[in-house]
Amino acid sequence: MTTMTTTTVAPGDIPDLWFELPPGFLEFDLYEDPETRVLRMADAVDGLFADATAEQKFSMVVSSEYILQTMITRGVEHVSSCLLRMPGDKLSQGTLFVMIERPEAGPQSQDRKGSATRTAVQWREMYPDAEVGLVMLPYGISALCIRDQELLIPGVLFGLDDPVPATVRQVQFNVPLKTGPGSALFVFMTQDIEHWDEYLDLLSGIMKSVSTEEPGGANFSGAVERQTGRGTE
Repeated sequence: MTTMTTTTVAPGDIPDLWFELPPGFLEFDLYEDPETRVLRMADAVDGLFADATAEQKFSMVVSSEYILQTMITRGVEHVSSCLLRMPGDKLSQGTLFVMIERPEAGPQSQDRKGSATRTAVQWREMYPDAEVGLVMLPYGISALCIRDQELLIPGVLFGLDDPVPATVRQVQFNVPLKTGPGSALFVFMTQDIEHWDEYLDLLSGIMKSVSTEEPGGANFSGAVERQTGRGTE
């Protein structure tokens, strides 16, 4: 299966990096009307998981849109959703988002190993129960953090008065950029903790595909833009 090539950059802009999305991932248009996006997501879920209950489909669509809206307010550059049928015919969904974080002032180059190391130290202090370390990707060194977090999804989205609790597992990679100061933050999250190992395999493929080289084939499915001042805090 061949994925469609898409990009988040405007004509004339140069991406900081490219990465590949495997089959099963659906990239979102961050500027799309939310109502249109929800309807499109519902159609995709209905087509892929025709045997799932209406409640399962509704919960997946609502949870995905809530997470997406939260990430858009944080200034993400890329958001995609993964819809998979796991062993045992189980409905499964995860979300990937990518942000570019840049300092507003300072030198125009960086010690990438030192930057990743400092991030790992900060994450250990912030999340003492998380798995934190450094990994070497083909693109270069990255800080890595895996942790569980408890979310409260507004109950009004489900027609309820009280918030709906949800346990989410996420992995995040902080990848210092080659193109200048700053880093790319890749975060993947899912409520399907039972199949976490399968998702790690998918994420491993995505992170190994990160490159500064413009792709020559049709499998590269995302680009993150180099644009001074666009990064988020």
